[in-house]
This record gives sequence, C-alpha cells and structure tokens, in this order.
Amino acid sequence: RYMLTLSARRDGYSAFGQANPRATFPSVALGWVFTDEKFFKSSWLNYGKLRASWGVNGNRDIGRYVALSNLITGKYLYVKGDGTVYQANQLYVDRMQNSNLKWEKTTSYNLGLDFGILNNRIDGSIEVYKSSTTDLLVQRSLPDVVGFSFVMDNLGEVQNRGFEISLNSVNMNRSKFTWRTSFNFQLNRNKIVHLYGDKDATGKERDDVANRWFIGHSIDEIWNFKVDGVWQVSEKDEATKYGVKPGDFKIVDVDGDGKYTNADKMFQGWTNPRFRWTMRNEFKLFNTLDVAIAMYSYWGHSASFNQAKNRDGFLDRTSSYIFPYWTEANPTNDWARLYSSEGGASGFSVYRKRSFIRLDNISVGYSLPKSLVQKAAIQNVKLFGSIRNLGYYAPTWNFWDAEPDSDTNTDRPAPRIISIGLDITL
Repeated sequence: RYMLTLSARRDGYSAFGQANPRATFPSVALGWVFTDEKFFKSSWLNYGKLRASWGVNGNRDIGRYVALSNLITGKYLYVKGDGTVYQANQLYVDRMQNSNLKWEKTTSYNLGLDFGILNNRIDGSIEVYKSSTTDLLVQRSLPDVVGFSFVMDNLGEVQNRGFEISLNSVNMNRSKFTWRTSFNFQLNRNKIVHLYGDKDATGKERDDVANRWFIGHSIDEIWNFKVDGVWQVSEKDEATKYGVKPGDFKIVDVDGDGKYTNADKMFQGWTNPRFRWTMRNEFKLFNTLDVAIAMYSYWGHSASFNQAKNRDGFLDRTSSYIFPYWTEANPTNDWARLYSSEGGASGFSVYRKRSFIRLDNISVGYSLPKSLVQKAAIQNVKLFGSIRNLGYYAPTWNFWDAEPDSDTNTDRPAPRIISIGLDITL
C-alpha cells in the first residue's frame, strides 16, 4: 500500500569548467494505494493510487571543449610600407574560457493519480507537474570590445508547468466484437523567470532583446512587427511614408512615429503547440479481423510563412509551389505583390496558425481460421496492411504539410505510405 523510493547520483563530465566538473542529483518518490485501505469502500472505483515525487536532473548537452579557450592558426596577407605583399602566419585565441561552467539543473515536482473505474472498463492517470531549470547552458553574447563575441555560461531560470491525462477504455467487449480506445492529452506552459540579473534604473531585471528573451514570457513566444494586411491602391500616399507601395505588407506602427523600431514589435503567439492530444481506437471482429485507427493533433501554435511576401521576383522560374499574389485586380490582404518590399520593417515575418489534426494511421490484419490453415501443417497465417498519413485538417495553414519534418524542422510534402504484408508461422 505504501511505497517509498530514494535515490541519489553524482555525475561528472570533463567538458565542464575545472571548478565544477561534478554535481549531485537526488530524488524521492512516494506512493499510496488508497483503495487497499480497510476504510475505503466504493462500488465504482476499483483502483486508486496517489503519487508524489521530487527530483533533480542534470543536462550536459554541450561540446567537449566549450569551457576551454581555443587556439586557431591561419594565414593573412601583410603589406609593407613599400607596397611589398607577403604571407604571414597567425596564432590567436578564438574562444573565451569559463572555469566556472557547471551542470544545468532541473528541479521537478510531480503529483499523480492512477485509477480504474467500473470494473476497470476505464483506467488511466492524471499528472500535474512543475519544474524549474536553473543555470541554463547558453552562449552569452559579449560586447566586441572584450575580443570575443560570446562565452559559454550558466544563466537564468525557466519554469515549466502543465498536466497530462491518459485514458484507456473498453467501450465494448462481446464474444465476437471488442472495441478499445486510448487517449492522451498534454498541456505545457513555460516562462522565463530570470536571465542575467542585470537591473535597470527602476530595479527591474533587464530582458535580452537581442535574443528575444523576455522575463515573464515563454521562450518560444513570438515578438516581431505585426502584419495588418496589405497596402491597397487607395492607401498609396500613406504607404509611401514608410517606403513601400500598394501590394506590400502593411506593418503596424504602434507609436505612430513614422518609422519601425523595437517599440513597434508585439507579442503574437507561440511557435510550440499550446496543447497536444492523441487517440487510438482498436477493433477486433470474430477473433480474426483486427482494425486500428490512430490520430493526433497539435494545436494553438504559429509559424512564419514568409512565402506570402512573394519576395522572389522570378517565381515562375524558382518556385515549387504555386502561390497567389497581390495585383490591382486581385487586391488580397493575405499575399504581397511579386517582388514586394519590406521598407523600413526589414526582417519582419508573416505568421500563420499551424494547428492541425492528423489521421495518422489505419492498419488492418486478418488471420485465416486455424481450422483451415492447420490442415496444411501451418500454425498461423495473417494478412496485414497499413496506410500512413491518410490526411490532415489544418484550417489556416495553406502550404505543404502542416507538420514540419521532424529531422530538419523544415516544410515539405509528406508522403503517404502503404504497406502490405503476410505473416506465416509454421
């Protein structure tokens, strides 16, 4: 009924600075199966277990020598006063050392409930967690005056919190037909709590505007100029003030000073999904036919869609995808003219919601009756087939697949894969 797990480990990694090559990571976990208590009586809750845990994990995902300075050799051309040019050798340090570089640590708290109800027709778990990552391993930018552009350092604190629900159900259980469902839902929120510790005149800790890290905001929160449609012909005079013309994207001038600066940038959503879910249904008919249908969804996130800028002036020669574009006869607010201009808002991005629901996989398996195959001295014969990536629903994403390639994180057309097979057991 009562469970206790204690653990501690001490790890060392030579890539960290000489002052902190090792760190200790403890953890503790508690469990209580409260349905085994004598006082507990329920006609519908068959199993219940409460869990609580606390622990510290470390991250050592850095290069082997980033804590050390590094010598680089090279050659350059030197010109004497009389105009003679000759090749000279050079030897210089191109990386700043940090003997105090140490492990990145994540301290996590977790509460969980495992349950089974209605004679275990429904079972699952609920997890609630909060974690705090400190001493993050990052490349800290340095002013050029020190001779190095960055140093590998431990900085700041990021908090994560969220919950996860997993459910398994037996929807129907008959002698010749069964139907089971599994479902999982995940939600996570993060925010930056601390960065460098530098304070402004009011005592507030400074943000890192260059890296777009803002205290109190998520790491993946979008901060950029906001697009408010496309300049139309009737707005030509106003567009000229910003160095653009009809057909170019209209950028919001927040402070109305006629130019675009950081003061005009706004928070516009997140690049990571706000929540995820997966669902799988399994059917079995007559103990011979198995069917499984799987689907999942990422929802609530955005991605840059700069193809809408139509910045390439020769789309008929270079594009692998047919894009609409603005003309006086087609005054769209979603696509710029061909070879559009960014004006004074150089580097802005067009964002589109990338939410989608994917019908990921359908698989079918059929086992020939044993009374038939055993006559041929065969134990089992099973025919099976599956189709991957049947399709998806993405209400606002109009490009290649709504889910970027998992390896390269780039947009691409996703293939549909059909597999057919035969399994024979002699």
